[in-house]
Amino acid sequence: MSEVDEKVERACHRLVEECTAVKTGEVCLLVKDLDTSVLHRELQSAILWAGGIPLVLGLPTGVYLCGSLPEGVEASLRSADVVYLCTSGLFPHAARKRAMQAGARVLSLGKVSDEMLPRLDVDYRELARVTRDVVEAFSHTAEIRITSPAGTNIHMQVKDQPVVSFDGLAREPGSASVVPAGVVATLPVPGTVEGTVVLDASVATIGLLSEPVALTVRKGRVTKIEGDEAAEKLQQMLERADDNARCIAETGLGTNPRATYIGNMVEDERVRGSAHIGLGGNVQLGGTIESAVHIDATMRRPSVFLDGNSVVRDGALLVYATAGTPQVRRRCDIERRVSEDPLGGAVHQPQPRGERARE
Repeated sequence: MSEVDEKVERACHRLVEECTAVKTGEVCLLVKDLDTSVLHRELQSAILWAGGIPLVLGLPTGVYLCGSLPEGVEASLRSADVVYLCTSGLFPHAARKRAMQAGARVLSLGKVSDEMLPRLDVDYRELARVTRDVVEAFSHTAEIRITSPAGTNIHMQVKDQPVVSFDGLAREPGSASVVPAGVVATLPVPGTVEGTVVLDASVATIGLLSEPVALTVRKGRVTKIEGDEAAEKLQQMLERADDNARCIAETGLGTNPRATYIGNMVEDERVRGSAHIGLGGNVQLGGTIESAVHIDATMRRPSVFLDGNSVVRDGALLVYATAGTPQVRRRCDIERRVSEDPLGGAVHQPQPRGERARE
């Protein structure tokens, strides 16, 4: 067995044992496209090794991409103890939520390619700890500033905004997560984003960037796009969309030490110490900006400041090197509740001001 094959096998065992805590006799539904990949085979083997009972459901892409599933498929999702969504496209959010409401543990691996598989071999308990430390820091932050050697210098207000994260763990009934894991994001207060963003890693649908794309942002909207061919493509994407496509809808950073830039946002946003923005709508993330598009884009070697405190410095995630309680964590009198985001991650939503509790 090659080193790559060993990593893939070990990664699938981690998905079954660490991410979803499969126990003997549990029914594990593996939803996939009609073709069978290395991921499907190795995941099925790992389920059997853990004592689970694998059920494999192959679907034509048109069945799940249309958004409405046959009742037989819905029933299979609701009756399983664990659901692995290993499709090439994104599975319907409503169907995921119904499976969770029935008690299933749902792990989404949508759009995971064979190239990514060896990099799924990561210590998920440690990744979850680091990710949750960053969530804690974001949840107590009023202002975020991001700079980078390429020229990014942007700031925004985020007080009391939702914080979305994917830490890779779906170990409890009704829980869900996404793999690749290791991303934390929040939503800027509309109209507060100001400055310049220089994208020098990747842009959704465009891929890896050979030349940077510079965005001028005023009052939360992109007012100018500068650069070469990629900049022209992004300009065209925004012009074809609605007016809100120019809104800065999201910002965040990655926490995964194994992730690397490949031109696919499923992995690029997870790169440890990276930063990203999202253009367009954010209603699906708990925000108020409605748009038909959501375009994510990433930056290399950023420095990220939360209320002036550095959490990422020149692409190095400072929380990662801190054992136990992170240095960036600060006391706060905001009592937060945890709800479920339609994408399957945890959304930490501050309570209304009248429901705050003093520590």
